[in-house]
Amino acid sequence: MNTRRLATTGVALVAAFGLGLGLTGCGNETGGDAPAGNGNAGASASAAPASSAPADALAELTAAALKLNEQSVRMTIKSSVMNGGGLMDPRSKSADMTLDLGAQGGKIRMVTIGDDMWLKANSISKKWLHMDATKLGANGQLNLMPDGDPGGAKKMIDGVVDVKKTGEGAFSGTLDYTKANPDAKDIKALGTKAKAVPFTAKTDAEGRLVELDVDTSVLLASLGKMTTTYSDFGATVSPEKPAAGETEEAPESLKKAFGG
Repeated sequence: MNTRRLATTGVALVAAFGLGLGLTGCGNETGGDAPAGNGNAGASASAAPASSAPADALAELTAAALKLNEQSVRMTIKSSVMNGGGLMDPRSKSADMTLDLGAQGGKIRMVTIGDDMWLKANSISKKWLHMDATKLGANGQLNLMPDGDPGGAKKMIDGVVDVKKTGEGAFSGTLDYTKANPDAKDIKALGTKAKAVPFTAKTDAEGRLVELDVDTSVLLASLGKMTTTYSDFGATVSPEKPAAGETEEAPESLKKAFGG
């Protein structure tokens, strides 16, 4: 199995998973083979000129992010090197996600049901690779829904260095990936660049985080900006377990490559 090829996409995955923002489940809009869900799309609020005290802005953004732990949601990622998205339900720890890494790694689909996770990437195996999600490590790049923070919202807030409110439902600030993931080897390897990553965020009328735009070009110029949107709150998430004949246990080399 060619695990090295997939491992070379580590920087891009750090940028996406580094804050643990519950990346899961892909619908038909990404071109993957994951099922689409139902629900009402979250609408981002318009930005009007305004300002607020930093403490108030942080409290409001914190509340908005923590709502991602409360119900199912569809997440969509757009960037120059990675696109995809999916559905997750942090309450049941179920998810179905597809990422397209282009020439660097092709399409990767990940299914999580409780403590079990399956990954399929044609670049390394024709079969689904099974992993015990509880053994991937709190900072593992493939640990999509860590215990105690299933939607990953707490990690995001831990990484906020400063934030201000720039309008109604609009925020801007700086993230420190090393604070969000203090033990992650891939993030440490990025050095001081990981300590000052600009971001903007939007919330909807119900106070939920609906957009996070991170300037990951400071980590690696080719990454550009990475925009994550959240919608379809309350959608049904029912991933299917891969057939036993189509699965095999993931090699230790793959788990180690992603920090497991």
